[in-house]
Amino acid sequence: MFIFSNKNQKVLGCFSDHLNDVRGCFEKFSEFFGLLFSEDSPDRNALQSLKTAIDNCEDAADRELRHIVDLLSQSFLPATRSELISLVVSTDEVANQCQEIARQVYLEKMEIPKVLHADILEIISITKRQLDLMYGAVDKLLNEYNVIFKDRKILDDIRSEESMVDNIEHMLHERIFELDISLCEKVYYRTLICDMCQISDIIEDISDQIQVMLVERES
Repeated sequence: MFIFSNKNQKVLGCFSDHLNDVRGCFEKFSEFFGLLFSEDSPDRNALQSLKTAIDNCEDAADRELRHIVDLLSQSFLPATRSELISLVVSTDEVANQCQEIARQVYLEKMEIPKVLHADILEIISITKRQLDLMYGAVDKLLNEYNVIFKDRKILDDIRSEESMVDNIEHMLHERIFELDISLCEKVYYRTLICDMCQISDIIEDISDQIQVMLVERES
């Protein structure tokens, strides 16, 4: 189990701050696509403001990540230190992916076919639920270890949500290639969908990391 001395309590606070930055990044990401799909000609200034907010949250998450790594270099046994660094780096990838997608859509002035809007928003909604579950799982790992050690249903729930995203991704793949658009456009939109679904995959990978950490501590 994880034993946090008074010295290491600071690590807990930084993990929480980092998770909040990542969640904030995803929330702005969700708002970005909500605005993008809300009207035929969304306000570019409003989109830019949301893109900037995503950038700021991602920057904050990166700073907190570096702070956590510095703190961990001074504490914990090497094996545990490596596990926790891997966990926070993986979590940071969620913010990175949100930033990259929002930047691409904004800078390339991407016009996504309306027939795809509802399902893309559904992917974002499911991924948000996944992210909330992941937040809870990491919190339990660090603060209520005995709870998640005995009951790992939250990890199964994360995987279940990822399966739902997978199903939508496959359906959209088929739908995109049925559209009356050029092959180049089809590949372009398919790649966007894959990139968005990658966030869900990252979260599932984090749940797998937590599962491994728990299994390795079983007696």
